Order: sequence, then structure tokens, then C-alpha cells
Amino acid sequence: MVKTIKTTRRDFLKLSGRSALGLGTAVPSIVPRYVFGQDAPSDKFVVGIIGLGWRGMDLLNGAMRHSDLRIAAIADVDRPFLLNALKILDDHMNLDRQWVEGRGSGMKRYPMPPHAVEPYEHYEHLLERQDIDAVLVAVPDHWHAKIYIDAMRAGKDVYGEKPLTLYLNQGRNVVRVARETGKVFQTGSQQRSDDKFRTACEYVRSGRLGKIESVDVVVGGAPQREGVPDEPVPPGLNWNKWLGPAPKVPYNPLRARVEFRWFFEYSGGMVTDWGAHHLEIMQWGLGMDGSGPLSVEGTAEVRPGFYNTFTSFDFTFEYPNDIKVYFKSRGEGGVTFRGPKGEIFVTRGKIRSTPEDILKEPLKDTDVHLYKSDDHMQNWIDCMKTRKRPITDVEIGHRSVSVCHLANICGHLKRKLYWDAVNEMFINDPEANRWLDRDEREPYRHI
Repeated sequence: MVKTIKTTRRDFLKLSGRSALGLGTAVPSIVPRYVFGQDAPSDKFVVGIIGLGWRGMDLLNGAMRHSDLRIAAIADVDRPFLLNALKILDDHMNLDRQWVEGRGSGMKRYPMPPHAVEPYEHYEHLLERQDIDAVLVAVPDHWHAKIYIDAMRAGKDVYGEKPLTLYLNQGRNVVRVARETGKVFQTGSQQRSDDKFRTACEYVRSGRLGKIESVDVVVGGAPQREGVPDEPVPPGLNWNKWLGPAPKVPYNPLRARVEFRWFFEYSGGMVTDWGAHHLEIMQWGLGMDGSGPLSVEGTAEVRPGFYNTFTSFDFTFEYPNDIKVYFKSRGEGGVTFRGPKGEIFVTRGKIRSTPEDILKEPLKDTDVHLYKSDDHMQNWIDCMKTRKRPITDVEIGHRSVSVCHLANICGHLKRKLYWDAVNEMFINDPEANRWLDRDEREPYRHI
């Protein structure tokens, strides 16, 4: 049963950030609780969206375009983000949250528009909703593992942004919980649902280049800049919750929102940000989605400045069958497969071969044809219906970002490392194995 919660206009102005607000207060005590989708047809999935920054808004817009999904709730610790998304959803559904006179006390309250989306500051409250079937998650990387695991244990299927995890051992835990709960988990590596990347991998695996000798993967390095002073926490941002499992530090505008990607405390720089995309395509093309390299070596540096992720790097992975993978920050961004018969280069919006005739000859029915998806979110929806694994299943997401984590660890230790991909640990290297885990701040441990 839906409960109407009264609030004053002053409360609403506080929510919108126009005056100070106690950040520990849960959203349901500040804004009215609306339920959207409780009477949804059985052929629609009722979903929640957790994280409403730039990538979360992409997921929100994508979900609005899919008729199989009905958005019931949104959550973010940054209330300006929450209100922005709420307005977009209200406009999309032609809802008008006008203030009307309440009875008796004279307080003002919202009316109860049908199918209104319910906002939450704390994602845990969203996960308590029994009517929600699945969640789409786009939060900073250091929150990924905990929210993914919490969501699956709450009975929700998950569409989770890449990179899957902040550090390597988290990934195996996420995979384990996905298998234990039987939840459908789509890693948000959309390149798997792009025909150019699939075509490149099909030609490579069909032997059009001969035995693969090497692969170049270029993603660019992280940016760098001078720092700015710490500031008071902006109104409406729960900074302690934003930090979550990461070390507690004062608020700085260069740590939050998009900039979090350039700090090892919250992400892995370009090594994981774009590496999770292109190294995944490399492993797809090599047929090694469930495996990994034998070793990694190389160099990495951080130019002086405020950010601490690698601004340049040059790594070499050794893969089975004498294949070398060169992962670097300089060159044309994309993936280049090389063999004795030529090469195929692929990146977003572009695919080419040398010689050109390689790609001009169509694949035969007897050639390798890979899992086909033309719409990454629709593939997730279809798999929620069939309960099959999606094109970028959680295991693939884990194995792909694992390669990125190995590179970052190598960059820090500055020596060659040997990897056991079956047991997912470094060989005879206790120091390197300590880098597979991190301390997490209580009470935000992922497991």
C-alpha cells in the first residue's frame, strides 16, 4: 500500500540544494514516496537506477527508450543529480508534481500522481522494494562490487557499468554471487553489441589473418592537472557515503563526479576505464574470454600533478600460443590483430584490414560466428526473459578488467609478473598477490 508522506515547501527547497540539509536524512522522510509500476503488466520489468551522473543518465535515457522496462525508482547520494533525473522522468511521463493545500494543518504537500518515480538517497532503500525486478548501476568504480552483490542478494538482475570492479579479487566474489543467486548480469561493455567489433573478432577467429602473432591495444593515458584546495561539502551531497569503502578524505571538487576516474582510490585511470573496453575485445578475438595472460611486464608513469593514475604506459602481455599483446597509451586508439596474412584494426565507428581484401570476402557458414547482439540493453532484457547469460556476462566482465588490474599492479611494482589465470593469483610472488585485495572502510565492505 502506498503511503503519502507530507512535506513542506521549505523541505522541497532543501532537497533541491537551495538551503542547507542534514545529509544523513533518508530521502523518504524528505520527499513523498511514490510508487511507479506496481500495476505494471507482467511482460514489463520494473527497474531501479542507481547512480545518476553522466553515465547513469545515459542508462536512464536508454531505459526510457525500451518499452520492456518501467522505471520505478532512482537513487543517488548527490541530490542535485537525483532532482535532475526526477525532472526528466516526470517530463517524460507528463507528470506534474504541483503543490496543493493540505487539509487540517494547512501544510502543503504533493498530490499523488499515478506511476511517479520514487527517489532515494540511499540505494539500500531502493533494493528493499519487492516490486523491483532489476537495477541499472552507474556509480564510481569503488562502489561497483558492493552494490552489485547487494542487488543480486536482494533478488535483482543487474546491468552494471564497466569496469566491473576496483580490484581483482572483488571480481571473483561478484561472479560467485551471480552464480549462487542465478541472477542475470550484463556488464556494460557495449562494444560487444557493436557489429564492427564482432566482425573483427569473427574474421580473426575464422583464421583470415592466419595464426595470430600479436595484438596492439591502445587506449591513451590519464590526464593530469594542478590541484585545487579542498572545499566544504556542497549542499545535497552525502560525501561520506560517496566515499564509501574508500579512505575518508576532505571533499575536493576534483575527486568527485567525472574526475574520480583519475584516482586509484576510486578507479584505475585509463588502464581500466578504456582498457576494460579494448582488452575485452582483444580477449574475445583470441577466444580467451574465460582465461588471461601468462605474464605481464612494462613501464608506467604519473606526471606530477593532482591525479595519481598512469598518464602514460607501455605493457606487454604474453598469452598462450606465443601471442604477444602490446597495451599502450600512445598510438591510434583501438585494437589491431596481426598475423602472417595481414592485420585487422577496429575501433568505435571504424574497421579496416591490410590488405583490404581480407574484409571484402564474406564469412562463410562454416566460419566462426559469435554471439550476436545489436542492442546491449535489449540483450539484457531478452536474457532476463529467457534466463540465459547475456553477451557480456559477469564472468567476461571480470576476466576483461582482470587484465587491466594486472597492468596497473605491474606498473606499480615495476617488474615482470607471472600470472596463473586458473587460480587467479601471481606465481611465487607474495608481494604481488597482496595487490589483489584492498582494505575497505567499514561499514562499506563489499562482502
